[in-house]
Order: sequence, then C-alpha cells, then structure tokens
Amino acid sequence: MPPGRPRSFDTELALADAQDLFWRRGYRDTTTRDLESRLGVNQSSLYNAFGSKAELLDAVLERYEHQLEDEVIGPLRGDVAGLASLEGFVERFVDWLVAHGARGCLIARMMGEGGDLGPAVADRLGSYRAELRYVLRDGLRRAARAGEIAGSSVERRADLLLSAVLGVNLGAQGGADGDAIRRMGRSIRTEISSWRIDLSA
Repeated sequence: MPPGRPRSFDTELALADAQDLFWRRGYRDTTTRDLESRLGVNQSSLYNAFGSKAELLDAVLERYEHQLEDEVIGPLRGDVAGLASLEGFVERFVDWLVAHGARGCLIARMMGEGGDLGPAVADRLGSYRAELRYVLRDGLRRAARAGEIAGSSVERRADLLLSAVLGVNLGAQGGADGDAIRRMGRSIRTEISSWRIDLSA
C-alpha cells in the first residue's frame, strides 16, 4: 500500500483485526508495525483513524464489551431468576471462552498486563470489573429475595464469584484447554447450586 494513502478501510473490520492481535499477543507485544501489517494501513492512517495505540485499544475494548453484553452478561442482567441465572451465566461465559480459542476474556487479559495502558483504558477496566461484580451481586440479591440464600451472604459471595470468573480467565490465558475450562465452569456451577437453602429441613 502506498504511504500516505487516505483512510479508506472498513473501521469495523480494522477493530476486529486489532482485537485479534491484542487478544493473542497482548497490548505490549503488539507493535505499531504489527497493526499496520494486519490492518493494511500505514501508521499515519492508523493514528488519523484511532489516535494513539492506547486509544485504539480503548476502541477495541468498547467493541468487545458490547459483544460480551449481548452474549454473556446481558442475559444475566435481564434475568428474573436467582441462583439459576448465575449458573446460566457461568455456562455462557465458559462457552464464550471455549468458542474463542480458550484465550481468556480480552478485558481480563488487559487487566493482567498491569502498568500504564492509558487513563481511558484504566477507567474502562475498572468500570468493567465493578459492573461485573454488580450484576453478579444483583443475581445473588434475587436469590436472597427468593429465599434461596441468606441475605447476609450476598456481598461475600459476589466477591467469590468475581474471583472465580477472573480465575477461569487466568487459567485460560495460562494454557488451560477447553476441557479444563469446562471442568472449572462445572465446579463453579456446582458451588453455586450448593448454596441453595434446604427449605424442607
């Protein structure tokens, strides 16, 4: 491609390609040259379209969040059930990880990079972590209202579920295959199921 070509690429396709690179290699190991090659644009066009590399990552994460919301988190947010909604969330989440090559969640991968990813990305990662805990806690609150668990256990179990979800991500990033990820998911669902109070006792 001749240098200085004006921006004429498909933005959605460019974000998808950048997402794949960041997901496979991480932010720091993805160079501007890698992005130029994969997206088929020169550095000038890339920065004119997205700004800095950190701003490109933020745009990628925004796109990824919408995908997670549609396929994984949104159904939990809109559910009226209690513990069953959390079990369903874990199943969907595990299916998502396995379907995407057991690379772990992209957002969780960026959390693990540490250091300075730029203020916008740092804010996005913090907001995502807080939002994920919120929807997990909301499911536990529904369970408490339904008499499935004690209301006093909601906060600590929200922390436990958040830790478990992030832990599965870490396992995936560390090389766990699909079978191992599914086993971890089954263990989490079994734990959730064990929380149900025996109302017949």
